[in-house]
Amino acid sequence: MFKVNQRLEIMVSNNKEIIKYHSRIEEITADRMMLAMPMSKGYPVLLRPGDIFEGKIIVKGNVYCFTSAFVDKKIVPLPVWIVSAPYDIKKVQLREFVRIDTILSVQVQSLSSEQQEISLNLQTRDISGGGVQLVGKQPINIGVRLALTLAVPDAGSVQANGEVVRLEQPDLERPLFWIGVKFLEIAEKDRSKLIKFIFKKQLERRKKEL
Repeated sequence: MFKVNQRLEIMVSNNKEIIKYHSRIEEITADRMMLAMPMSKGYPVLLRPGDIFEGKIIVKGNVYCFTSAFVDKKIVPLPVWIVSAPYDIKKVQLREFVRIDTILSVQVQSLSSEQQEISLNLQTRDISGGGVQLVGKQPINIGVRLALTLAVPDAGSVQANGEVVRLEQPDLERPLFWIGVKFLEIAEKDRSKLIKFIFKKQLERRKKEL
């Protein structure tokens, strides 16, 4: 299942949020793997020996999650993480985990007049079959339920009802907010439109990397 040069996603928790990094398998031994060192804003990401993290790989169209532990780092000849052999390997549903960074136009309205009143035209920061992350100039409170209409290229509009589950302000000096919305209600035909769009974008990006 695990092969050299295979791309993977690393998920690290900092007790406040789960941060995702992209990496690649550089070497595999009986009890270790070497992963290309993840980078964040041009700087290497390092963990403490023994720190646990989760990873995700795609094999023949199926998504698998696994757990591993950071062991050490090596800088020469290539900067890598040395990690333990993966364990707790589980096959998961694609729609639960595949998420891509992309900009789509979204019409957003609050579902209840008893909550924060919302009527905005926003853009996505990323999307998945299970939710979206929106970018806006004003915050939307956690727990607010929204009606969303997404404009999906070559697929028309996708409608869903969701709930705000995460709110971040990446730069406190700028009035810009990242708003995480989990879908509560979405027709399967609309979810399929999103998933097909996501797979198409992934394929386009992989071709560019070749």
